[in-house]
Amino acid sequence: MFQINIRGSAAVFHGEDDSDSKVTIPEILRSLDGLVYDEERFTDYLGGTAEEDELASLVEPGGAIRFEYREGSELLTAITEYCCHVRLSGEQLKLLTDYTMGQWSDGIGENWACSSSAKCGYMIMCLTMGDGVGPKYPLVEVLEK
Repeated sequence: MFQINIRGSAAVFHGEDDSDSKVTIPEILRSLDGLVYDEERFTDYLGGTAEEDELASLVEPGGAIRFEYREGSELLTAITEYCCHVRLSGEQLKLLTDYTMGQWSDGIGENWACSSSAKCGYMIMCLTMGDGVGPKYPLVEVLEK
């Protein structure tokens, strides 16, 4: 069994959109450590092209967004985990990563951002390439279990 962790960043805001002030207070960010949005599974929307259909057949049903706080950071870490029984190729990992980033920005992540204020008191938005996160983003870990 292989576990694939896709790790990125998430910004926290007061209010219900990212035009409100950004939260960087460690005590507040620390209070959000361990928060999970699992009302939708990432694998439920994976598919549509031949490559995505093949990938969907290899990945176990699941995938949520979990948030962690690391001391000294002004952002949360956003993590989406997948499990599969075979080691994915480099192309398959890239496809899964690109798919996850798309969901973070305009799918499950957007649904979470829209509902997070009501659920935890802050708007939490996963960051993607257009948010100036740098070229080696996100971090992809493959762990053999």
